[in-house]
Amino acid sequence: MDLLGNQGWIIIAFAFFGIIGYISYIRWRDKRWIAQRFGSHRVIAMSFGVNYFGKASEPGKPSKSSGFLLLLPDRIFYRSRVRGLELEIRGNKVIRVYHDKIHKGYDLHQSVIKLEFYGEKGEKDCVAFRVPYPPQWIRAIEDTLLKKAKLFHKDEEETPATSS
Repeated sequence: MDLLGNQGWIIIAFAFFGIIGYISYIRWRDKRWIAQRFGSHRVIAMSFGVNYFGKASEPGKPSKSSGFLLLLPDRIFYRSRVRGLELEIRGNKVIRVYHDKIHKGYDLHQSVIKLEFYGEKGEKDCVAFRVPYPPQWIRAIEDTLLKKAKLFHKDEEETPATSS
């Protein structure tokens, strides 16, 4: 028993490597799911361990869900790891993306990116995500989706004027 008592570091090492193995397995499983779901679509940005705080239009306090976030050429996609919650926002519906610490009137006490968009019925809505490296995500969303959305909305505005 004295032999195991002096070798407590072995138990700690097994626990540490077990946690690393579990995280690696979860990421591998998520990447495999992404490849099956989006196959030929190009993923521009991907982050794991993202916290999602719900839509502003949902009643109550911000709810917290953990999962992964993808930026595709035509949309943003979020999937929670445990709850199976999925959120897809089309790029042509995005209004703006910015940094904040408040969502649904509550201080989240952390840096989040907020994404304003038009919902299914044309109403404005907003979601908040805690992502690693928020400035890079904001820039990527602006460069990928907002430029296309502005062109899309500009074409919509010009279409009636040219047809009359």
